[in-house]
Amino acid sequence: MFRRKELSTSDVRELVFEAILLVAETQREFDLPICPNIEMTWRILKAGKFRSTHLTKNRVGSYRMDFGAFEPPATIIMDSRIPFCDRPLNIPEVPHTLLRYTATHEVIHVDDHLGGDALYNGTKEHILCDHGDKLEKGMEFIEREGPCDQIGDQSDLASLWAVQYVDMVTHYRAYVTLRARSFPRLDLIWNMMQDMLFPPGMLTEIEREKGTRYVFESIRHVGEYCLIDALMESSSIGNKAACKYAV
Repeated sequence: MFRRKELSTSDVRELVFEAILLVAETQREFDLPICPNIEMTWRILKAGKFRSTHLTKNRVGSYRMDFGAFEPPATIIMDSRIPFCDRPLNIPEVPHTLLRYTATHEVIHVDDHLGGDALYNGTKEHILCDHGDKLEKGMEFIEREGPCDQIGDQSDLASLWAVQYVDMVTHYRAYVTLRARSFPRLDLIWNMMQDMLFPPGMLTEIEREKGTRYVFESIRHVGEYCLIDALMESSSIGNKAACKYAV
């Protein structure tokens, strides 16, 4: 357990290598492709850079979450104030687990990047090829709402949705890693993420219906699945559950 002090650079480094060990042990024990390039990730991060700073809540760039960030090729940043994230409450298990969750989340992003960002690239191509109708409707909505500097065409929108999908499955893989080790208050942290535009809880809903291995197989089939598919599958499961209750 970390003391109630702001994170230092050495704390971040220690947490990152603890996360690498957690991922390696979990994927070996359960035969899950959490980080397919974990040995290369370990080697790259041995010479990597680590920083602790005050991160804002605004998401900037492709690899940022509220409490951590990855800057290619090998820099991991964590919010130095995580040890105080449970205030005004006093639930020390929350920062203890969130520290490991954040480090694991960023390690997975590094691993994906070392794999050539295949998940992002394949997902974007899948959206462009197979979900043109959704892109068209999305662009119509954006144009009605007014100009958007970041999204000028369907390719830009597909890029955004691919980034959101990658982050969603990164959250899921981090959650599965820590869940396997029974980290305290993990479900509390997970539930706090469900107000996101595409909440990663969609994947745990699918998991409850079809199993963990099914979700990982969907992630592994790069270029065949995206957040649109996950949303439709999750909605279908929810509708079936609602019908059961109605009956």
